[in-house]
Amino acid sequence: MASVTAMADGLTPMFQQYLELRRQVPDALLFFRLGDFYELFFDDAHVVHKVLGLTLTGRDGGRERVPMCGVPVHAAEGYIRTLLEHGYKVAICEQVEDPKTARGLVRREIVRIITPGTAVEEGLVDDGPGHLAAVYGREGAYGVAFVDATTGDGAVLAERLPTLQAVAEELIAFRTREVLVPAAAPEGMQAFFARLGVPVTPFDPPGAPEAREGSDPAAFCPPEAPPPARTAAEALYAYVRRVYPALVRALRPLQAYRRDRTLVLDPYTRANLELFRRKRSGEAAGSLFQVIDWTETPMGRRRLARRLERPLVDGAAIAERLKAVAFFVREGLLRHRVREALQAMYDLERLTARLALGTPSGGDLARLRETLRAALRLRAVLSSAEGAPMVVRAFLAAEAAPIEAALELLERALPDEPPAAPGEGRFFRPGYDAELDRLRAVLEEGSAWLRRYEAEERERTGIRSLKVGYNKVFGYYIEVTKANLDRVPPEYVRKQTIAGGERYVTEALRAWEEAEREGVERLEARERALYAELIGRLQASGEAFRALADGLAELDVAAALAELAVRRRYVEPVIRDDGRIVLRGSRHPVVEAVLPEGRFVKNDVVLDDRRRILLITGPNMAGKSTLMRQVALAQILFQIGSFVPADAAELTPVDRIFTRIGAADDLVQGESTFLVEMKEVRLAVTEATPRSLILIDELGRGTSTEDGIAIAHAVIEYIHDVVGAKALVSTHFHELAALEGRLSGLVNVHMGVEVEAERIIFTYRLRPGATSRSYGIAVAARAGLPERIIRRAEALVRRYGGRTPEEQPTLFDGGGSTTVETAKRMIPDETTDRTSPAEPVDRTPAAAGAKQEGESPAVAAALRVAEAIRRLPLERMTPLEAFDRLREWQAELGAANKAPVADAAAESDGPKRSTGPEKTPKNARPPAGR
Repeated sequence: MASVTAMADGLTPMFQQYLELRRQVPDALLFFRLGDFYELFFDDAHVVHKVLGLTLTGRDGGRERVPMCGVPVHAAEGYIRTLLEHGYKVAICEQVEDPKTARGLVRREIVRIITPGTAVEEGLVDDGPGHLAAVYGREGAYGVAFVDATTGDGAVLAERLPTLQAVAEELIAFRTREVLVPAAAPEGMQAFFARLGVPVTPFDPPGAPEAREGSDPAAFCPPEAPPPARTAAEALYAYVRRVYPALVRALRPLQAYRRDRTLVLDPYTRANLELFRRKRSGEAAGSLFQVIDWTETPMGRRRLARRLERPLVDGAAIAERLKAVAFFVREGLLRHRVREALQAMYDLERLTARLALGTPSGGDLARLRETLRAALRLRAVLSSAEGAPMVVRAFLAAEAAPIEAALELLERALPDEPPAAPGEGRFFRPGYDAELDRLRAVLEEGSAWLRRYEAEERERTGIRSLKVGYNKVFGYYIEVTKANLDRVPPEYVRKQTIAGGERYVTEALRAWEEAEREGVERLEARERALYAELIGRLQASGEAFRALADGLAELDVAAALAELAVRRRYVEPVIRDDGRIVLRGSRHPVVEAVLPEGRFVKNDVVLDDRRRILLITGPNMAGKSTLMRQVALAQILFQIGSFVPADAAELTPVDRIFTRIGAADDLVQGESTFLVEMKEVRLAVTEATPRSLILIDELGRGTSTEDGIAIAHAVIEYIHDVVGAKALVSTHFHELAALEGRLSGLVNVHMGVEVEAERIIFTYRLRPGATSRSYGIAVAARAGLPERIIRRAEALVRRYGGRTPEEQPTLFDGGGSTTVETAKRMIPDETTDRTSPAEPVDRTPAAAGAKQEGESPAVAAALRVAEAIRRLPLERMTPLEAFDRLREWQAELGAANKAPVADAAAESDGPKRSTGPEKTPKNARPPAGR
């Protein structure tokens, strides 16, 4: 832009005007109004050409041809929404004077800056929650604040956050659409938030927020907010005032909140549990929210999402929510009538916000009217309910008079289907305003005059085809065909020539048109005045509307969760405070929903003081990950105040849930799968408390066997001895099963598998004790690997792992608990002969493998092989490389002895198929080495 700006003197006046306006919004795309189009020029045109796929054209700019793209004004919202989703801001530049009356260049002004976090228009946002956030502070003391521009609601954290990771947890929980970050913040801080996929906008820390009309600016941020959070709140206010001043009127005072009052879920856990989106596809279908969302209204849907984002930890508050759900479960008919009334309602929260902005359309007001009607019907339905919970009592206790008065006003003022805006049709009912009715009568009389005039002119001139018409360019006219031009009276003044004849105007028609124009202007002015008066009267009921919307949202969620419980056979959990987590007949809510009725295999899970850690073994595909997730999801559902998918449940609220499930890397940050896994584990073991729940799937995978076992052992010990949290840990390291006898709070369980003939059957049932096999080859066969690979793997597994569970060397041999030292004992000493550890090997040159006098070929070959074995870099070899070397030496020795060599390939490729490793005799000595 800088180079283009420098060339402004050589551009046309319109482009000079464009550049002057463009300088006002350097970080936004400028939608410049030209007639019925918004045009974009220079670099902006290239951006929308790339993002929106619009045709790139050009326009004469004076000294050069300027790149240009455009979108129709009537269809602009769809294009703007796409740009917002890509993180762009859009500045709307309108013509603020009538081009017909303008002298010279039409005056234009930027009337609105639309950003991802401040979009409120119905066509620019979905009906889900979304916030504009601001972050301020430094490591150890960050403050955050949030505003939902579509509803005016906001929140500020009443405590300092210690790390950017904690800030990220809050941004994700609030579904942040745009985050304000200090312009002077370290580059890494802005990059950190950008990696979350949230558009970042720099800001300069403001002073005290400017006073709002009729309010104390200090009331915007509560006194509980610490200084960095208060600065963040001020930044929010200043930003909204800059990009959309009218939106300030819709902002409500921020509500202070604390993290310790809600269940904290880190970004890894939210993604791993797929609360709102599938982890791989990013789709909402198949998420927990999609399964449990039985709400009927947009405000109910947002309230349910808010609960899922920030579940409660207080048992009493959870109990109150559960009472509401239980009430609607029992009262089935009442639940049906409540949900039926809710179906007739619209988004009252956002309607109220647009009302506060002063910009509701006729359709908005009609939807408000329908919602108020349905709300009063719902009050009548609930008024006779006995034993009603607090949510119902609160709804009935709210003052009804403002709602009734507003409904009466809207019913009296609006027709059944009002136009979008005043001046676009009959916006008000007849009888609502006497002056408006009089002006309409005058115009209607004028229309009758026009019809009479047309008939009189036909009679006077004898031109039967004469007609009176109108268009926006030429106004009213008399049209005569070519065949009748000789009959045109001399007082007709020609106005326009058309293909089929001529158009004329008369003094009488001009006088009527002027009177009609003045009448229309007076009528439209009266409608606009009445509209402003109506909006003002409705705005006075704004708080009553917000309270009603809040009550309706709570009712909607309670009735929806009851509907979910009835349809999915969820059970009301018993609330405990002793740390017990007991699920009888537990099910995974999402997996169950996609399976045929009754197909999901239920399981019992018990965690208590004696069973703080469940160590889960078993093959892949046996259901370990599903089981772990369903425990976490049941806990979350319980803490949002929902029944849970189980036959019976006793649950204690937890303060945090940590998950390490599935494989993922972060290539952008150069982080491997194992590094990501370790970061997730680190977060869990450093931030968990005895009141937390930790889920770790396949702990220690992604690295070597020795390192993986050692890390898994150490992590489990740390969770057991230091953290004290409840945990479910799955593993394929069967050696870890020995921990059950060493850690008092750890219990072995496994996912059951049955073997019939050569077929593996997964029972998906959790059973006591550990298992010793992972059935990886069977799973590979089920995945469709080529038969040759499967046969080869079955042969190799007998060579690599052909030992019984009792003969497996473990990290715990000798009773030691020092994992690293024990692991070292599994690696043979490089200086010791592996074939005879008690006797040193002769390493003299004479014994180095050269054939001695009198030696047989077999002895010489044996010496060569022995020396090759001595020099093997075992620590750097894979099992397959070692096996290939053994085959080579076997062949060499066989040839030297002139004896046939066992055909290893025949052994591995034969038709016989094994279901597992061969067992060696119990008195066999385990081979040394890896």
